[in-house]
Amino acid sequence: MLMRLLLIIILAAIVLFCWISLSNPLDIDFQFFDRIVPIDLSTLMILSFVLGAMLVFISTLARDVKRAIEGFRVSRQKKKNLSLKEEFNKGMDAFLRGNLAKAKSHFVAVLKKDPYQIDLYLKLSEIDFKEGNAEEALHWLERARLIDMRNVETLFREAALYQQMKRFNDAIRTLNRVIQLDESNLKALRSLREIYLNSRRWEEAIQTQRSILKLTKGKQAEEEETLFYLGLKYESARDFLSKGGNDPLERALKEAKEIIREKKTFMPGFVLLGDIYLRMGKWTTAGKVWGTSYARFKSIVFLLRLDELYLSREDPSTLLRIYQRALRREPENWALGFSYARLCLRLELLDEALEAADEVSLRRKDFPALHRLLAEIYLRKKDFDRAAHEFEKTFEMSKTSYLPFFCGVCEEESEEWVAYCPQCHRWNTYAIREGEKIATFFPPSIGERTSFAMGN
Repeated sequence: MLMRLLLIIILAAIVLFCWISLSNPLDIDFQFFDRIVPIDLSTLMILSFVLGAMLVFISTLARDVKRAIEGFRVSRQKKKNLSLKEEFNKGMDAFLRGNLAKAKSHFVAVLKKDPYQIDLYLKLSEIDFKEGNAEEALHWLERARLIDMRNVETLFREAALYQQMKRFNDAIRTLNRVIQLDESNLKALRSLREIYLNSRRWEEAIQTQRSILKLTKGKQAEEEETLFYLGLKYESARDFLSKGGNDPLERALKEAKEIIREKKTFMPGFVLLGDIYLRMGKWTTAGKVWGTSYARFKSIVFLLRLDELYLSREDPSTLLRIYQRALRREPENWALGFSYARLCLRLELLDEALEAADEVSLRRKDFPALHRLLAEIYLRKKDFDRAAHEFEKTFEMSKTSYLPFFCGVCEEESEEWVAYCPQCHRWNTYAIREGEKIATFFPPSIGERTSFAMGN
């Protein structure tokens, strides 16, 4: 309809101009480049109008053709997207149902039509890893990385896969790529720290932790990361301590002193300092460190260290005096009384051990370790009936026959004191339980969710 109307307008205009031309004959010289063409004015006007009309017609036609082509492309793309979406949904349905082979075939079909869907490469990598094809899983991640070299999610998946394959150097290299892209990426730094922890590469772990500390904001977060930093230095010093020799021991001593200077409430540093002095043969200094630390922290772990020190030196009298002095100062401290009773049992001071154990039973409700201790005392006193009775109580309550340490945050139990909780990944939280709470004197640290187990 529009084209007919346009043609009618053009014809009417031509007729009008022809009438004007016949009514007004006037010749002019029209110069076209270097040529001069004689033509009358009316004809020139008509030709100009026709040329303009043709240009308008052509431009309108070109625009309509372009719109038609674009509409065709959009329609075709919609059909393609619907087809891909349907294929993807089939793949996800199969994946959720556990049919990994079928899901993989659908995802591969989608990628053949649209090879730029990075999420599908990640999903295919996951499928191959679940099927035990670790190398094929890596292949999918490498293809995804070729499409987008700056996609950190792909790099994180690749690093995690390398870790599961025990290829830690490759994982470190991949995480360093993330850090090169974004120096402030805490997730990458913490993952890197975890690898160094698991492989006990303390220097690299400490250096990485320093980078984390620089990026940490907020008082509580800074406190947590500082405790983690001190914990790493603690483990590094313990590593030097285990090597022995003058140089490693000097380095261990230096790091232990640095830990104490940086945070005087970090109790593991004082425990470690005494351990180092003892290894260096300075047992008097070790005893002073642990004795002073007990007076300050009131933690039974220092008394346990003193137990081993003086008993190994066959000097139980000094140890007994230390306990008796402490009990006079803290008569209500049942954990101290329990340790004293256990010491007396080791020294075959059976009457003193029984008296101390009875005192503990008056101050603390029944717990398995107390009945086990009483059973041992009666057994050595050859009072077999009472010994059997106490053993029965022990196993009625729990099979645990020791006085356990508990984490003050997650309540993980340990037979011995440890500096680091492997359950909640926090430092400086283990102590003896008092009633319904844990007797600890240090603020808990909320460390990172790493999956390594540290030494005592």
